[in-house]
Amino acid sequence: MITDTRMEGDVDTPSVTLAGPGTWQRRTHVENVWGTAVTFDIRGESFPENFDDILADAIAYLHQVDAWFSTYRVDTPITMYRNGLMPLSRTPTVVQEVLAACQFARDLTRGAFDPWAVKGGVDPSGYVKGWAAGKVADQLIQAGLANVCVDASGDIACRGQQAPGEDWTIGIINPYDNQQVVEVVTIRDGAIATSGLYARGDHIANPHTGTSEVFYDSATILGPDAGLADALATAALVEGPNAAAWFADLPGWSVYFIKDGQASYFGPAFAHLG
Repeated sequence: MITDTRMEGDVDTPSVTLAGPGTWQRRTHVENVWGTAVTFDIRGESFPENFDDILADAIAYLHQVDAWFSTYRVDTPITMYRNGLMPLSRTPTVVQEVLAACQFARDLTRGAFDPWAVKGGVDPSGYVKGWAAGKVADQLIQAGLANVCVDASGDIACRGQQAPGEDWTIGIINPYDNQQVVEVVTIRDGAIATSGLYARGDHIANPHTGTSEVFYDSATILGPDAGLADALATAALVEGPNAAAWFADLPGWSVYFIKDGQASYFGPAFAHLG
């Protein structure tokens, strides 16, 4: 069982967007929320007149996520549920849905991802940051935008393209040198999440030792679901090679692991590597 508290105080970006907007217009925004930074990168031939309102609604949703799920606040439903002050049935539907998704991830990983193992009560933060990036990306598309990348400190959700005929290009950062990109992938309508120690300090608990010991130095997961990618990246970091079995039930997903300077990978995103 592992826990991941990156939702608060996470400052690194183990995956980064690389290329410019080409011939399209580009709007960007960085929002400080959850103790970290969420970056919006929005592109297209043009933008609707109500663009500022669309973006404001997306930003408001990020802060609403904090109001639902922050374990650092005493007034959130998740904190009240953790403290026995609110039964699950009385929490907002979105909280129940997220905890159900966490249960799915716990079952899939055979307990390698387990928000219920956290001291003090359930903490879905290891799922929520990626999930929120995906929800906001979908919200922007539904509001009329066509090409969106939402980067929640390395949990990235992409929709559309970054330039005409070009899918979003994402670089995986070297866990030993955060100025170096070790591999590049392209994404359209999908997500990528990378977990590793990456100089942000010990934030992952190894269930076998009770320390921050991990198997991989970096674990990157690509797939259609940003929340699940977030959870699996952290779980795989600790689980090691046995994590490969999880993806038998996830066709089309891809992984990229780094250990002792050597990479291992599988899935369609890395088919070009042979």
